[in-house]
Amino acid sequence: MHLEVIITFIISSLALTISPGPDIVYVISQSFIRGKKAAIITSVGLTTGLLFHTLFVIIGLSLLLRENENIFFLLKILGSMYFIYLAFIVFLNRNKKIEFDSNEMKNIAFFKKGLLMNLLNPKVSIFFIALFPGFIFHDNLSSELQFLILGIIFWFQANLVFILVSIFSQKIKNFISSNKLFNNRKFIIEMCVYIFISIWILK
Repeated sequence: MHLEVIITFIISSLALTISPGPDIVYVISQSFIRGKKAAIITSVGLTTGLLFHTLFVIIGLSLLLRENENIFFLLKILGSMYFIYLAFIVFLNRNKKIEFDSNEMKNIAFFKKGLLMNLLNPKVSIFFIALFPGFIFHDNLSSELQFLILGIIFWFQANLVFILVSIFSQKIKNFISSNKLFNNRKFIIEMCVYIFISIWILK
């Protein structure tokens, strides 16, 4: 077992997760707009999607995506359309007061939104299939088992990063929550985030 490979993978995973991208932007926006708890639940949905993408790598679906441009493009279109739809729903509900209650149905909705956001982004599977083979750390374990272990490590650190980002973003939000312009234009921020993710998926 090559421990230094795992350590390098952890450091690389942290750097990749912290770097600006749609997931971390979305978590920050949810913390700003809907509160820390909503952001954390959304984060759990996002990171649960990472486990599915790990499974896709193990069973070969990611390789199929990489080799079939038509399927990959179709999934990108579906993912992009989903976020355009979310932006449209935010616009329709722009005059409704955002509620911060924590009933179970709302929590499930936040989780589902995060999960769908991750699953409808085929770039994650392609990213994993490019990343994992470079960090084979054991000579006697099957590559499938090592991919699973690497996926779980990536999932764990992503949870940690997103939860910390949710908490930190909430503290920043508390400083600017008295700004009426910010409070009256939260829907614009949320719409812009969805549109950003939609464009990012199509890139």
